[in-house]
Amino acid sequence: MRVLAVEDEVILLGQLTNRLHEVLPESEIVAFDNPDDALAAINQSAINIAFLDIAIGYMTGVDLAKRIKTVYPQCDIVFCTGYSDYAPQAFELGASDYLMKPVTVEKIEHALSQLRHTPIYKMAKQGLYIQCFGDFEVFYDGEPVTTFTKRAKELFAYLVNKEGILCPTSEICNIIFRGSSDSYLRVAKKDLKTTLREIGKETVLVSGWGVMGINRKQVQCDYFDYLDGKPGALNLYKGSYMSQYDWARKKKLTDKVNLK
Repeated sequence: MRVLAVEDEVILLGQLTNRLHEVLPESEIVAFDNPDDALAAINQSAINIAFLDIAIGYMTGVDLAKRIKTVYPQCDIVFCTGYSDYAPQAFELGASDYLMKPVTVEKIEHALSQLRHTPIYKMAKQGLYIQCFGDFEVFYDGEPVTTFTKRAKELFAYLVNKEGILCPTSEICNIIFRGSSDSYLRVAKKDLKTTLREIGKETVLVSGWGVMGINRKQVQCDYFDYLDGKPGALNLYKGSYMSQYDWARKKKLTDKVNLK
């Protein structure tokens, strides 16, 4: 992702750039203290997000934003200024946010949560993280968990799909094991418990007499964040959900979102 920062005061530009690097360490930050260099940069490569000062010499930040939008209509614009006068013009232009100086890390993080076009969603680097969009994958401390057996992984996916609701084992047998004996389920459950135990997360799995589920509060999951209407996660879903499993491909998610 490429992020543009434009601020005509060099010290403030350096501070803004440092804070953007802190919040978006994997992004390319291009910073300029004048609109001419900024315009030359946008002609070289696409810009995803632009953080613009309002007063930047002969051109206002609003004028620069219009030029950027002409080239990249999907670019998110965030204004950073000491003036509130331009706020109506900024939002008429479709700005994602309007930050009053001083611009802090917290203000940048809030602006990123308001983006209209660029999904910002950070996978948890610590603990258990479950990816449902695209292929179903499980990560622990940022690394993929590779010790699942095939059936144990599918069992875990199905329980995640149930969103923490306890699921009858008979249903699981019918869906995953095509109505086979529950001995297959017992083996998959044992393997799943073993893998979760290895990463210290055995309590994520919840089971009772004839039912199984997961403790939703003990994991981070893109699907759960999507259901909760969290910024970034809403844009993350592109129509593919647990794509390696036939029972998941027919699921429609759009009606389940709890917008906040």
